Amino acid sequence: MKSIYKKALKQIIDFLEMLEKSEGIKYYLVGGILVNLYADFRTTRDIDLVIDFESSQITVEDYINILQDYDFFPFQDWESALLLANETKIIQFLDISETVRYDNHIIERNSKSKYKKIGPLALERRKKEVIFGVQCWVVSKEDFILSKLVYGGWQDYADALACWMRFNEKLDLEYLKNISKQLGIQREIELLKSGLNDPDEFFRELRNT
Repeated sequence: MKSIYKKALKQIIDFLEMLEKSEGIKYYLVGGILVNLYADFRTTRDIDLVIDFESSQITVEDYINILQDYDFFPFQDWESALLLANETKIIQFLDISETVRYDNHIIERNSKSKYKKIGPLALERRKKEVIFGVQCWVVSKEDFILSKLVYGGWQDYADALACWMRFNEKLDLEYLKNISKQLGIQREIELLKSGLNDPDEFFRELRNT
């Protein structure tokens, strides 16, 4: 399974790097694949990525048509993928082996949702890293923490805590403070600073506020 996952990662990164060079579409990786870089190791069968169509002239429909030419497969069918993409701003599709799923999130700059605001902010601070031997654009450590705190599930808090504990001396604390205000997660950031190291305790403290 690991070799299939690595091939799926290389397949999508080769594709996205080609599109960025030829069409100007910017991307970065988010989600579970980055826990191996920023938090604690665990396996995942999905690959989450963010795309900025506004940085190019390519439409969602164009993008889905190109996917078909590069040996990607629909989660259901391509017509359904396009309909769902227009409704949810997420494109779901599979690698060449039809085993690994890609969740392709589309940046929405005008959205007032805190879940969408993180997209363009993180795009400005994306960085190049090597994951499983593949060099690619990924979300920064700070934006990884912020996005995890925004979504706020138990595993999200666990990942945010792990990243904080590994890199707290290297993090841009002023950025975290300022952006947490925009996203309405000041309390969560303060809890990280307080020295908590247990996601269960994190949940308890949040419920007590």
